[in-house]
Amino acid sequence: MSDTDTRTRILAAALACFLERGVQRTTVEQVRTRSGVSNGSFFHHFPNKQDLAEAVYLQGLEQHQAELLAALTPQLGLREGIEEVVHRHLAWMARHPGLATFLLAPPDWTAPRDAPRIAASSREFFRAVAQWLRGHGWADTPDLGVVVAIWTGPAQEYARHRLLLGSTGHAADAAPALAQAAWNALHPLLLPTSSTASTASEDSP
Repeated sequence: MSDTDTRTRILAAALACFLERGVQRTTVEQVRTRSGVSNGSFFHHFPNKQDLAEAVYLQGLEQHQAELLAALTPQLGLREGIEEVVHRHLAWMARHPGLATFLLAPPDWTAPRDAPRIAASSREFFRAVAQWLRGHGWADTPDLGVVVAIWTGPAQEYARHRLLLGSTGHAADAAPALAQAAWNALHPLLLPTSSTASTASEDSP
């Protein structure tokens, strides 16, 4: 078994254990046994449980971010990109409920956002989002954090609610309404005042 396969098995076992028992009540031995790897193989990849939990979180974070960034091509218009990100956000959550739960509604663990690998991934993601927005008329105001909160916040809270209920199967059904709401809220903030009215008119259904 390759190092990559071993790491993948450990991460999958850890996610299952964390969702069943919580991070605090999961032991390294439980994860090791579930993954079927030796002690040496386990500790070769993860020196402790905190490092393992961060790796599970980072796996989900990077997959989710890659899914969203795939929508933000230079060829895609502002409205199309904003709406597509909302659709992809909810679709990814529905396809990966385990990772989504660990990202949005972990039972007893909060990811350390300042952990080097997590922080680096987030910085790169937001850098790419900012670059795409600037290419579509955003002048760095309002602040990127405000823009992203308005853009994906409602969809994220909707997904969190569905995850806590244990039901994500129909989460994507809400995507059209949430995507429309994101556009309605964002385009007056992102576009120069002189072009807001004409662009909104052109993009109206």
